[in-house]
Amino acid sequence: MNILDVFTISAIMSAIATILGWWLKSRLDSSIQHEYSKLLEQFKAQQRRSDLLHSERLSALKALATKLLALRRYCNARSAEVRNESEFEPRTESLSSEENLSLLQHRQQIERAVEERELFLSPNVRRSFNELFSQMSLGFNLELWIASGQSESELNAAQLFNLIAEKANDVMSALYQDLNLPDEIIT
Repeated sequence: MNILDVFTISAIMSAIATILGWWLKSRLDSSIQHEYSKLLEQFKAQQRRSDLLHSERLSALKALATKLLALRRYCNARSAEVRNESEFEPRTESLSSEENLSLLQHRQQIERAVEERELFLSPNVRRSFNELFSQMSLGFNLELWIASGQSESELNAAQLFNLIAEKANDVMSALYQDLNLPDEIIT
């Protein structure tokens, strides 16, 4: 074998190695790009689902917050009426027709709203609603007692209405936490 044959064989082998390297590199690049595109699509789909869920949870929060705020205003007004300490506190006459409902009517509205949005509520929020409903059950009896002409002071009605308002705040806090929103704005 002469030197010319060695150079020829080396050149052919170098060309084959170069072509093979280029082919492997392009295959590897396309495989990586394909995997990247696939992962990016999965991430985008997951992000869309997350955005949709967050949007639905936010609309549930708005609807439930409206009902809970109406309940809280009603309880604060009823507590002010029972205590009768200041004429500047809001009374039930100053409430809107959506707010000036009995505790039973408030519960029915809240319960209906919760059932319609139950899919988007966490177990913690559902537990908070159950605690609120338990507290409101005592309030039903209290309102019956008051409607029958009995004295509110015997049962400490103001404290019970304040307790129901606090439970409504607890539910609002749970709803805010469910959406990772700050709940310092609840008073």
